[in-house]
Amino acid sequence: MKTRLISAGIGICIAVGLIILSAYYTFVVDISLSAISVMCLFEGLSAKGLNKKLSIAIPSLMFTLLFDLFYSYSFVPPALVFVWIAALFMAMIFNHEDLVFTDLSHAITMTVLCTLGLWTIIKMYDDRRSIVGLFFIFESLSTPWFADGGAYFGGSFMGKKKLCPKISPKKTVEGAVTGVITGIVFAMLVGLGFEKFFFADGVTVNYLYLAIFGLLGSLISIVGDLSFSLIKRSCGIKDYGSLIPGHGGMLDRFDSVIFTAPILMIFNMFLPIVAEKVG
Repeated sequence: MKTRLISAGIGICIAVGLIILSAYYTFVVDISLSAISVMCLFEGLSAKGLNKKLSIAIPSLMFTLLFDLFYSYSFVPPALVFVWIAALFMAMIFNHEDLVFTDLSHAITMTVLCTLGLWTIIKMYDDRRSIVGLFFIFESLSTPWFADGGAYFGGSFMGKKKLCPKISPKKTVEGAVTGVITGIVFAMLVGLGFEKFFFADGVTVNYLYLAIFGLLGSLISIVGDLSFSLIKRSCGIKDYGSLIPGHGGMLDRFDSVIFTAPILMIFNMFLPIVAEKVG
């Protein structure tokens, strides 16, 4: 537990440092999240040994990097999707004795999840490139991470009833409930902190909408965690990597974020969490 806490503390400091730096150099967010997407995808491909099959790994990794960095050019996303899919099927055709469709299915699934999941954070920031954009970065990361932390401690001290023992034996119902409550509380605290100390006059937070997102985001973070745990189990591995002591790989840390960030973007389209006074 001590190693896990130290790693979490260091990770939070790095994340906060990058976010503060982005206030002066806006491209830092795009580059940092693109790099994280590529790292997560590499670990996801490695889970099935596809990192060694370069005809699949290279097109997928390049797709993720280029999509996240250049999505704003209207012709880029459809062109990249076509070239990427064509490259994968060409690889299978020319290496049909070594590559099978399940390899492509795994590569496509992991690429779509890692790319689009973290791209939504880039998108929410790029649409504003302001302190409001930074707020959405904090919410995208803090809600699932604190929900996960709350579930970990709740399960450690109170957990009795297993949540999904065949997928993730350590997760408990009590931990899940604690995690959801923690996620809601910290989602609200982040909103309160930004409104009191960072937002300009006229920029307000709708705490009802934020609480609803905290609930939805915390619940979907559990789905994301279990989904990637199921993939790990099917690949016969415990963690996606060992980059972060006590947590595993980068994908082990961002699995819940990949599912939660899109929910935040979609939710905010219909029920705006932040209101900016016009005029």
